[in-house]
Amino acid sequence: MKRYTRDALDRALGASGLTTGDLVLVHTALYAPGRIVNTPLVEISSRLYSSLRRLIGRQGTIVVPTFFDAFRRGETFDRQFTPSTGTGSFSEYMRLLPDARRSPHALHSVAAEGPLAEAITGRDTPSAFGRGSPFDALIDYDARVLTYGCTLESTCMIRWAEERIGVPYRRWMICRGKYVDDGVETMRSFHTYAGENGREPHLCLKPVHHHLSEQNQIRRAPLGSSIIECCRVRDFATAACEILQRDPRALLESRSRDNQQRPQSR
Repeated sequence: MKRYTRDALDRALGASGLTTGDLVLVHTALYAPGRIVNTPLVEISSRLYSSLRRLIGRQGTIVVPTFFDAFRRGETFDRQFTPSTGTGSFSEYMRLLPDARRSPHALHSVAAEGPLAEAITGRDTPSAFGRGSPFDALIDYDARVLTYGCTLESTCMIRWAEERIGVPYRRWMICRGKYVDDGVETMRSFHTYAGENGREPHLCLKPVHHHLSEQNQIRRAPLGSSIIECCRVRDFATAACEILQRDPRALLESRSRDNQQRPQSR
């Protein structure tokens, strides 16, 4: 496993363009870059958090996805205690911070820490990506999205764009189940724009990534065996919507592969 230093981590984050007071949505493949010198693997989350805090200060706000897909399979969601699933150990680290706040959506919540945490997570909407949702707030407050150990093709903001355009490969589902908030159990319903037959579609976001690169809207820096990337959430959402408006199936993996293999017209 490749190793990199804490100074290298600080330099890579500094190259992302983040600055004091920024609001940032963070996605991680935490171990992809390798190991930080003299830092146990279990401490990488706290090291990343400390580096981000030095960069954006206490005036900045960090947001992470804390999704829980099992709610639609009948499992109870406890807003304070249910762990996130499939969003990585850094998301869990953030969720468990003493001052972190978690949004109410049982399937697609986010956790946030910082001055804008309540403004982001206090929004309770039927769909996590709908009008007035926490993900809408990220655009309203001009957030950045940062990927650590992965590229911007990993961001969940694509769900926001798919919902706005109304892509034909998803269908609205209403999930109802046991919901606990501050120890009080109720039955609640939430909307999700899910893949057909409940299966998530295989997406290829290279067209969005290529557009952002062409417009010089991505800041990137190498780190260990991987990379850090950063752009404005609004720029990502705009690019994705423009592509999906032209072709609502453009980001399906099979369609993207066909387009890459098709000879270019001359």
